[in-house]
Order: sequence, then C-alpha cells, then structure tokens
Amino acid sequence: MHSLPLGRVLFGAFELDLSTGELRSTEAPDPNHKVLLREQVFQALRMLLEREGKIVTREEIKTRLWANDTVVDFDRSINETIKTLRRALGDSADNPRTSRPWRGVAIE
Repeated sequence: MHSLPLGRVLFGAFELDLSTGELRSTEAPDPNHKVLLREQVFQALRMLLEREGKIVTREEIKTRLWANDTVVDFDRSINETIKTLRRALGDSADNPRTSRPWRGVAIE
C-alpha cells in the first residue's frame, strides 16, 4: 500500500480515495471510471488496508462497522460486506487474488 497526495491510497491495481470512498482500477480501460463504495464496504476495505497482509477477524470487523447496540445477523452482514468488496476488486472467495480468507480476511 502506498499513500498518494490528497488522501488517496494505491494498492495492487487499485486506487482508493479516502475522502470520498471511490475505488478506481489503475488497469481499467477508462481511467476515469470509479466505483463509489457503500460506507460499510469502504470501512472494511480501509481496515484491511491499515492492516495490510495481516488477518482482520470477524470480531474486529463487527466492532468497527456496527455500534454496540446494533441488532443484526453479524455473520451474514459481514459475509455480504466482504462479498461486495471482493466483487468491487474483481476477486472471488473461490479464487482469491487480492483478498485472502483465513480465520478472518486479509488484503495482500
């Protein structure tokens, strides 16, 4: 992960704008094509980038994404958040290139 000017982070073939939550592929045919990540997906990606290469547990994701008094099916919500993130990165759980499933998840 490399920090760029103006609150942007470069990782792999992607650039993330930390102020807007916009994700851009540096390899896309249209360099102006950006995807606006939903807040939970953005926060999950940001957390993974802050801990680059290290495992982030479900409990850590839960604590960061939801307030203590939130009532939700956390496992399903975390699964859906990571699934959406993988889709935005062109990744999959069956054949991961960027994200690595483990006892949690990590970004390489």
